[in-house]
Amino acid sequence: MDIIIILSLLLFTVLIFSGVPVPFSFLGTVIFLVVTKDYNPSFLLPAGFAKLNSITLLTLPFFIAAGYLVSGSSIASRLINFINVLVGRIRGGLGVVAIVVSCVFGAISGAAASSVIAIGTVMIPQMEKHGYPRGYSSALISSAAVLSTMIPPSLAMIMYAFVTGESVAACFLATVGPALLLTTLFSAMNLIMVRKIPTIVTPPKSTARMIVKDFEVQGKAAFGALLLPVIILGGIYGGIMTPTEAAASAIFYSIILAVFIYREITFGKVMLLLRSSVCTAGTMMLMTFFASILSRLYTMEQVPQQVSNMLLGITPNKTILLLLINLFLIFTGMIIDELSGILLVTPLLYPVILKLGINPIQFAAIIGVNLGMGMMTPPMAGVMYIGARVGNVTIDKMFKPSMTLIFCCSIPVVLLTTFWPPLSLFIPNLLGFVR
Repeated sequence: MDIIIILSLLLFTVLIFSGVPVPFSFLGTVIFLVVTKDYNPSFLLPAGFAKLNSITLLTLPFFIAAGYLVSGSSIASRLINFINVLVGRIRGGLGVVAIVVSCVFGAISGAAASSVIAIGTVMIPQMEKHGYPRGYSSALISSAAVLSTMIPPSLAMIMYAFVTGESVAACFLATVGPALLLTTLFSAMNLIMVRKIPTIVTPPKSTARMIVKDFEVQGKAAFGALLLPVIILGGIYGGIMTPTEAAASAIFYSIILAVFIYREITFGKVMLLLRSSVCTAGTMMLMTFFASILSRLYTMEQVPQQVSNMLLGITPNKTILLLLINLFLIFTGMIIDELSGILLVTPLLYPVILKLGINPIQFAAIIGVNLGMGMMTPPMAGVMYIGARVGNVTIDKMFKPSMTLIFCCSIPVVLLTTFWPPLSLFIPNLLGFVR
């Protein structure tokens, strides 16, 4: 591979580790290549603008806005109270509640950071009152937040579909199987780990009549919130709406729910939340613009083909190659967020997986679970640091439970997703999305 290309990849890594914002890390790498390779910038700029002209990409800011509206209202707390009625009455049940709510919340927000903030601020104090150490609670909620990047509508899968041209709906469905398996493993592991925490309070026993009554009360309170993922996913897979239209509908429904039905936020608060979402979406668009130009430069330099030839030249063994790809994806997830990671690695690895005979929809799931695990893997562990801030604890108190969840839950799911295609392809195939 050209030494200039290698230096550009090293430059990007150094910029990220130096704390430079991701969009400007992409920009710095672009400037380096333009100067060293003597490219004409006026030729590259139209490529970036053309890439932004995408209906698929328009879905992202809509779902980001919906996520902000949900996080700024009581929708998360209503979901927590409802699920607590179902699974919160056993020892360790609050941990299961946090995990399941993260899974459900993913069907609304699609982003790990918003899941940690929305669920952590409500659940961590409540879990502490029931004897859960703050370090354990913060680690559990941060780990479970990865589910929000896998349950549709996943922002990561929207970005993957945007980069590869695959069906958004198919990419959504690819991560459902791994996400449900990971939810089950997290819940089971939580019930095992809480046995060694003597301070955890066992909830008092309730009669069937009390449970039914609580179910009715909390079900009514959470009914509107529970309808939100039904509207989004039902609209998409029922053929009623495109993903972009479903995202726009989620914004209007969230406003109606929070302002007129729950009456807990004002239009002024709605405007503040939307302004925050616009800032986030603007940053994401800037990142996509520079990443698209960088991808164009790498394509012109035939970097994807060189990466493909280099990997295939290491060994003809498909199993070893897939393990190497997984390690590369985990490392990528450790240093940057999932959307940036997809923009960076997908154009490089896509030709490789096609030569290996991996279905592109399965590769969507492989990328999703690996980048998700990377976000919880030290030393960078972006989601873990957010969880530490929300839980007001130091990273060292989160380290042991986080590593236990990674080794006992995340790694098995990564391996199964990689080497057992039905886990990610069964549902898309069942609904006719796999070609």
